[in-house]
Amino acid sequence: LALALCATARAQVVVSEVLASNDTTLADPDFGEFADWIELHNPGPLAVDLGGYGIADDLDGTEGWRIPDGTVLAPGGYLLIWADGRDAGPPQTDALHASFRLSASGEAVGVFAPGGALVDSVTFVAQTTDVSYGRTPDGSWAFFPRPTPGAANDSEPTAGTASLPSASHPSGFYGSGVTVSLTAPSGGTVRYTLDGSPPTEASPAYTGPLAFAQNAVLRAATFAPDLAPSPAIARTYFVGETSTLPVVSLVTDPAGFFSDEHGIYVEGINGETGRCRTFPVNWNRDWEREAQVSFFEPDGAGGFSLAMDQRAGVKIFGGCSRIYPQKSLSLHARGRYGASAFEHRFFADLDIASFDDLILRSSAQDWWRTMFRDGMIQTLTRHMDLDGQAYRPALVFLNGEYWGLHNLREKLNEDYVAAHYGLADDAVEMIEETWSGASEHYEALEAFIGANDLNDPAAFAEVEARMDVEQYLNYVIAEIFVANADWPGNNLKLWRPRTPEGRWRWMFFDTDFGYGGNAEGQPGSNTLALATAPNGPRWPNPPWSTFLLRRLLTRDAFRHTFIQRLAAHTATTFDPDRTIGVIDSLQAIIAPEMARHTARWPRSASFGSSWEGNVEIMRDFARRRPQRIRGHVTGHFPEVEGSARLSVGVGGGGEVRAEGVPLPRQSP
Repeated sequence: LALALCATARAQVVVSEVLASNDTTLADPDFGEFADWIELHNPGPLAVDLGGYGIADDLDGTEGWRIPDGTVLAPGGYLLIWADGRDAGPPQTDALHASFRLSASGEAVGVFAPGGALVDSVTFVAQTTDVSYGRTPDGSWAFFPRPTPGAANDSEPTAGTASLPSASHPSGFYGSGVTVSLTAPSGGTVRYTLDGSPPTEASPAYTGPLAFAQNAVLRAATFAPDLAPSPAIARTYFVGETSTLPVVSLVTDPAGFFSDEHGIYVEGINGETGRCRTFPVNWNRDWEREAQVSFFEPDGAGGFSLAMDQRAGVKIFGGCSRIYPQKSLSLHARGRYGASAFEHRFFADLDIASFDDLILRSSAQDWWRTMFRDGMIQTLTRHMDLDGQAYRPALVFLNGEYWGLHNLREKLNEDYVAAHYGLADDAVEMIEETWSGASEHYEALEAFIGANDLNDPAAFAEVEARMDVEQYLNYVIAEIFVANADWPGNNLKLWRPRTPEGRWRWMFFDTDFGYGGNAEGQPGSNTLALATAPNGPRWPNPPWSTFLLRRLLTRDAFRHTFIQRLAAHTATTFDPDRTIGVIDSLQAIIAPEMARHTARWPRSASFGSSWEGNVEIMRDFARRRPQRIRGHVTGHFPEVEGSARLSVGVGGGGEVRAEGVPLPRQSP
């Protein structure tokens, strides 16, 4: 009898409703995010214990995400599972969060009993935002313009989705204005909005051409009898705009950015504490909002070409810089929005034309000063094998409104490693910030380093097998020279391939405190002492953060290489003339935009007397830092009595390297 009841109970579980494009329908109770969801229903008279059941976004026989033990679906009950990729459930959260997301372009959802038997499934086609796909009372499937999460599907269904409308003009730049015509499929009515919000039944109906004499965003959808509204198309029309910089247009529902309840750009009423705020703020939430992201390349003659145009996710990005009026944004290409990558070669010096994520960085702490300090430092050190971020300044427009200068950057995550090193993102182990408990492999490395004499060749060979010592040398030399005062106990990321021979490498980022960007990042700041202090404060250099360098410096050969390589980079990479040339060139690129940027954000670049004065601080650092860093070395290492000038000349082919650093053909 028990076996019979179990079989009957399993047969009762069905997929009742799915929503793969949730913009305003319902936010989850744990994270406040408008995520995809799947609704299960028990139409039978017996409760069903779902513990051990699996739910997946394909029907290939895998059981997918496992529903936690103790999850019981009552007779006639409904259960929501948030398909948000968080992989969580009670007791950590109030609701169930699957390990995958749904694709708004259509896919399958399957429910699997323990052991792998398929219990129920549904395959859905492309979804319109906030229109679900669910079972009607007679068991057939239909679209529901008014979804009913957690309840019976008793709203008015439709048999299908209306076809997309068409617009006469693509997104782009128009000199004196543009007049746009919209066309509806037969039997449909086009409704549109001009503020970035998705069209609804209450939106204006299109009756004739729309003339735009200034920047505008247009969203339009088709509404037809007995059909769900079509997905909305989005267009951005720029009028009279010119620039030499690329332009990023974001078209999104303004409520998702600015409403007190769910806005990601405001303090709001549903936030959380942290990141330099002791009271809850919305911008600290890990909320993602859907947007149409368009990227325009300048053509060199004042015009632009549309290089990329797709739906994507947008989040607030960064740490304490979130408290500044202009915030950094992260862009995420996901299959549920359509394209699963941003396909364009955004950075000329990278042979990469596909990105899963991008950053529109507000320059973080440097927002108050130059708007390009970290970009300058990473440009300067690009050849040093640092796993840093490419940099390109860009203009951002949010729903047609000028949103100021941003720094287009790569996002340092597993996808970055996959793109640069050809590894699958799940084949990468990555840790950040404090190492405690983060990685057994790294903890074993530190334990070995702490327990062995590193002057023993065999012991050091084992260290070299576990970490890329040469790359680490370059990394600490760069951090120390630029005087990054927000390190080494902060802004830390390192990674390795998940293979027996995979070695740790360090990532170089967030150097906004360097090159005079902070009171502790000045030409005379002794960051060598900072990085080797055995008992530093919790921030910025607690003992765990300096342990590795301190131990490696006990090896005579490592210490020698560190000293001489730092000297070689000081004379070449960080040569004042070279550095000032990089500063001048990057300043010239954004100089034409700074007046408009600071008019939009008056507090940006407001530190000190002027923006030009802030840039001059970096030049002053470049001139003064080499002498000071040499003094720090002689003061720290007793065996170094001073420095000597070496002139190197190369005749014919070949090059000279000093401790691995290529020297110019004529070098002091």
